Amino acid sequence: MTTSASTSEQYAWIRLSLEPNLSPSLARVLLATFGLPHHIYAQSISTLNRYVPTALATQLRANTTDAIEQQIQHTLEWAQQADHHLLFLADDHYPADLLSLHDPPLLLYAKGDLQQLQLPALAIVGARSATAAGTENAFHFARYLVAQGWCIISGLATGIDTAAHQGALAPQRANSTIAVMGTGLDLVYPSRNRELAHRIAAQGLLLSEFPLGAKAVPYHFLQRNRLVAALSKGVLVVEA
Repeated sequence: MTTSASTSEQYAWIRLSLEPNLSPSLARVLLATFGLPHHIYAQSISTLNRYVPTALATQLRANTTDAIEQQIQHTLEWAQQADHHLLFLADDHYPADLLSLHDPPLLLYAKGDLQQLQLPALAIVGARSATAAGTENAFHFARYLVAQGWCIISGLATGIDTAAHQGALAPQRANSTIAVMGTGLDLVYPSRNRELAHRIAAQGLLLSEFPLGAKAVPYHFLQRNRLVAALSKGVLVVEA
């Protein structure tokens, strides 16, 4: 786990990120007002009610449900494994480029080499049903750019995304790619890219804002795309 937070602080960050009906933007307002998550949970309902609806203020003061408690404990256990990381909004390792968003994720799940986040990054994205020429172009663009010191970011989808990740992993001396996923990091979508995801975790970085166990649903990929764009200096679109 890459964080300087104590176990109780980690617990509070994870809990805050899992709170139903609490958006990242509203959570950021609470953090700006009260400080760290455990400070938010120490406030009275009446104080919280100045910033959030009564039902949400009551929820924040209540004990966690059994389901959320199990998810928190599962997340803490997951983070103890090698190369598994939790990046909280206040952590030094949290990507600074995401702070310009109005709704930066409170918590990022990462698996692999965090140094990838320190490199200048370009996104390569495009059609899932790409032509052979399109995938070849994406592959060679990624391979060339990585050799020039760039990190290639994409979304692990079929077609152009897959070719971009594969191209970034092709150079023998310079592997650099980040896959921003639309599921929890314990799941791989599409399943055909499971082996590719393992390679990225070993030679690059898997990143997600979604909790463990989160399945692939359409709006997740729209959310994911804003992180791909925010982390990148530019976006190369191939066959869209």
